[in-house]
Amino acid sequence: MQPAPGEGRLEVIDLLRGVAIVEMLAAHYEGYFPVPMRRVIDYTETAMPLFVLLAGFMVGWGHSRFERDPRGQTAVVWKRALRVLIVQYIMILTLGVPLFLLGKPGVGDGQTLGTFIFQSVFFLNQIGLLHILPTFIPLFLAAPVILYALSRGWDRALLFSSATLFAVGHFHPHLLDLGQPTIFPFILFQLYFVVGCKMGKMMKLRDTVAEPRPRIWALASLSILAISQLIAHSKVLPPHVISTHPLNFFGLLYQVPLLATLWFGSISQLPTLKRLWGYGAVCRFGRHPLLSFVIHVYLATILAVINYLVPLISWGNYALIFLSVLAMDAIVKRYERVRREIAPPMWARTAEWLFK
Repeated sequence: MQPAPGEGRLEVIDLLRGVAIVEMLAAHYEGYFPVPMRRVIDYTETAMPLFVLLAGFMVGWGHSRFERDPRGQTAVVWKRALRVLIVQYIMILTLGVPLFLLGKPGVGDGQTLGTFIFQSVFFLNQIGLLHILPTFIPLFLAAPVILYALSRGWDRALLFSSATLFAVGHFHPHLLDLGQPTIFPFILFQLYFVVGCKMGKMMKLRDTVAEPRPRIWALASLSILAISQLIAHSKVLPPHVISTHPLNFFGLLYQVPLLATLWFGSISQLPTLKRLWGYGAVCRFGRHPLLSFVIHVYLATILAVINYLVPLISWGNYALIFLSVLAMDAIVKRYERVRREIAPPMWARTAEWLFK
């Protein structure tokens, strides 16, 4: 018997993870939308930084468990990395290989099947939608070192080391890549993870995610965001100075106001947000982010294959995107209901192990 949704959970974290899922949907489907909407999505997209920050937050939130049982908590985060690895390999076999056999451009062009599988298994290639999860594996593997530093009170040294590594990555973003240049290099995105860990520890010590005067912080963040958007998109800076793929220092400065606005805005406006249509679905995605992500990858790939074989008109794509979101919510909702049964079926128990 599983606990009911929301029981013992941080609702604002579920909301923010759900927002990250929605932003990811928009980013992956933006190519089907008209140019004005693409620009809105591009200007406000922060899905990956938000995901990584929140992943670090939950690791840091459990720092007290690491202090009591470092080996046990190390096993917990390493098992999380193992589950992500298993899910990645499942997607390689069930999505990557079929796309390769279909001859879809950008999927192992000019390679043999054996070479494509080898490169995919060892993260030597970058395939659309399949390049995201590998970013989290080294982060979870490094989590015990971060937790150890936090447990010893080495917070400043940890942040300084992470910032130094980011500074190196600013000039050499693909220094630690194994194969093709990654879209989300570990050397850069580790900073979001470490900052998230520090935030999780700090707020766990306070035993709350609430902030004093959150509305003032939200308004301040929104004001800084407006200024950063104006600077970034009014041609004040030369083109391509601000980069998020791969992230650079200016990209970090661009992302921080976005993240701060989402964080403080969600905390300060949570009672109002609860009354909005779609709030339940967004939080549901946030309670099961890995499952939601995987469902989306399959549905988005199906849509891409359809358009590769028979290009659809715009409204046909809009209809399929809408149906895919409804299907995604229906699957997650059913999973959430079935897993709470006294004797859940095998598929639900398997999904529980993989995606918890």
